[in-house]
Amino acid sequence: MLRGDRRLPVYTVKLHSVQSCTPTKFRGIVDDVMVDGGALPGGHASGGLRERKMRAARRAMEAAAVQIAYDDGIGAVTVDRVCAAALVSRSTFFNYFPSLDEAIFGPALTYPREVTDRILGAHADDLVVAASLIVMEMVRGRPDDEVSRLRFALFAREPGTTSAVSWASHESRERLVDVIAAWLDAHPEHARLSDADHRTEARLTVAFSIALGDEVQRGAHEVDGVVHIDDDALRTARQRLAAISALAR
Repeated sequence: MLRGDRRLPVYTVKLHSVQSCTPTKFRGIVDDVMVDGGALPGGHASGGLRERKMRAARRAMEAAAVQIAYDDGIGAVTVDRVCAAALVSRSTFFNYFPSLDEAIFGPALTYPREVTDRILGAHADDLVVAASLIVMEMVRGRPDDEVSRLRFALFAREPGTTSAVSWASHESRERLVDVIAAWLDAHPEHARLSDADHRTEARLTVAFSIALGDEVQRGAHEVDGVVHIDDDALRTARQRLAAISALAR
């Protein structure tokens, strides 16, 4: 359980002023990406102009999808609207994304070892909380990433999105199960189940963490473009989940 003397991180996400999805806006995003360079989706290095253009095109479509969802709601996002905002064709869109959901919410999450070890170590007494915090950090992304900031806000704006996206992304869930199972293998003293293997415990932990994350996002609030998820909301949601899942005496 959560200890009363531990301060959990406050997730504060600053959102820029919301603008309509205009082609000019997304041309600017494309230009920024081409200047910045960096890694292509899938981890490939951006070694030339063609690769940078591909990365920029994908980024522009993601930015369009997320901005439309933020402005008008997730249900208002269509492939045609994304293509119009990003100045691409439908065939181009589907060359980059297998589904509209991936453009809005991004590809399956990956979990860097340095992040997972840090969070699991800090919350070794409650891996449900740890798993939820890992996902929040991965969705939140870099502080200077506008698309990630707006994505994170969508989960607070539309209750139930956390559960819907988490259960739809089998790959993200299984990767997190792998991470937690491996961590339990390395730290068996923190396992809670004596009658099951570590993968079973990890799978149940992730399932509980999805419910926890959904409840925490329902309690998040946005003030002047800033989304707050504080430790009190996380603590309350965790206590409620524990109370419901406890066996009756």
